[in-house]
Amino acid sequence: MTAPRIQKARPGDTGEIEELLKASGLPVEGVGAHMEHFFVARDGGSLAGVIGLELYGTDGLLRSLAVRGSDRTKGIGSSLYLRLVEEARALGVRRLVLLTTTAEAYFGSRGFRKVGRDSIKGALRESAEFRGACPDSAVCMEIIL
Repeated sequence: MTAPRIQKARPGDTGEIEELLKASGLPVEGVGAHMEHFFVARDGGSLAGVIGLELYGTDGLLRSLAVRGSDRTKGIGSSLYLRLVEEARALGVRRLVLLTTTAEAYFGSRGFRKVGRDSIKGALRESAEFRGACPDSAVCMEIIL
């Protein structure tokens, strides 16, 4: 078996991405508006994983990391994450922020630290995730790149 190929998402991928996000219990609000900074992992023609980045000046919102259930523990999530960080740095992002209800340990092991949601200021607060797509109980985390 070959490793899934990581590539930029295409506009035609939106429906498939939203299906995977819904199956993973993740919000789909705002996905279409930020598709240019989404990456997908494809195994043949099939979507194995996705990750997205929303840009807000030098801040970036990491969102929508999901891997198909049958492909978890194969390193796909890590490969997607590393590709997103590479893209974020190339675009001048200095801080990545995320909200999570299930992956605090996963991102903590990658250097993210928990911060108060109210410590996030500026345009990032206007993202769909901060405006209500993610519940108030979601943990807010950040990493300085």
